[in-house]
Amino acid sequence: MQQLCANPCRVHRDFDCEQVVKGTAIKIIDGTAIADYRMVEYLKSVAENNEIQWQSEILPAGGTDTAAIQQYGRGGSIAGAISIPTRYLHQTIEMVSENDVLNSISLLTEAVKGLAQFDWGHR
Repeated sequence: MQQLCANPCRVHRDFDCEQVVKGTAIKIIDGTAIADYRMVEYLKSVAENNEIQWQSEILPAGGTDTAAIQQYGRGGSIAGAISIPTRYLHQTIEMVSENDVLNSISLLTEAVKGLAQFDWGHR
């Protein structure tokens, strides 16, 4: 079975990439940022507690605004990202799965609801 990668021309053969129809993607690392482990833990727990299909996002190249958000302010910020896995990224035929979009919306909604209750201290 051929793997559907968000950006197959950039993915190193030693890394898995997000796959369309496998759920929303929770950023672990990309070419510009390593997501804060507390945010990753939080998003994973929210997804699992709400039975939201998710997968890890590990991209050796490219990036999002996550790095800029991490560097915001004097002490930085706890940052992570929820991504919608995409096929043919930045092309006129870019494609996503409707279920991945809905899972992303559900995860974002539930994550925002529980932000204040999570223990953001270092472990």
